[in-house]
Amino acid sequence: MSSSVRTGKLAIAWAQGQRASGTSKWHNLCLKFVRSCFNVPAKNPNARLAWANAKKKHKTGNAASIPAGVPVYWDTRTTNDHIAISVGGGKCLSSDVGGKGKIGLIGIDALSKAWNAQLLGWSEDVNGVTVYTAPPKPAKVPSFPKGIAPGKSKPSARTLQKQLKKAGYMPKGTSENDNYGPATKAAVVKFHKDYPRFHRNGVSEDPAIGPSGWKFLFTNF
Repeated sequence: MSSSVRTGKLAIAWAQGQRASGTSKWHNLCLKFVRSCFNVPAKNPNARLAWANAKKKHKTGNAASIPAGVPVYWDTRTTNDHIAISVGGGKCLSSDVGGKGKIGLIGIDALSKAWNAQLLGWSEDVNGVTVYTAPPKPAKVPSFPKGIAPGKSKPSARTLQKQLKKAGYMPKGTSENDNYGPATKAAVVKFHKDYPRFHRNGVSEDPAIGPSGWKFLFTNF
């Protein structure tokens, strides 16, 4: 994404500034308004073609599913159709809402109803420029295995070792063949020294990983 292109958060802030200013210069200029929010140059002549030419479209009728900081499109049964910017929570900032040419905050479904329009969906790009990057998916935390402890031999020990290596508590070249042996115990002790809240009660150098420590280790490294 070009440094000159505004992120979704900054695009929303810019749109809110237009709303706060009370300007009425955006009559029938919905695409110009939205591309200005993102600081994207002109290309498509109207919202209909902007939707048709978008490379990463997400067709949906569920307003609540549309993320904040993306272009939203409607079929208004007119030549130009309509585009606005989502602010999340099923709402958007749109031109010609709350007055001719003015920017207003309105529910996406409410706009559809008021203008007898059909929600088409949203896009990750507008006028050929990417304006949205999906957030990374949260790491999946493996379920805490029953019975994992020093001296145990099972695949879950290898899973723990891999994460301890990733977190820097266990040398990457170490291999214990699925055994929760001395190297694994030493690595868990190091982890507990950095995060003593995961110690078992009364254990100063705890070599056994517990459910809360396991979850933290897999969530944060």
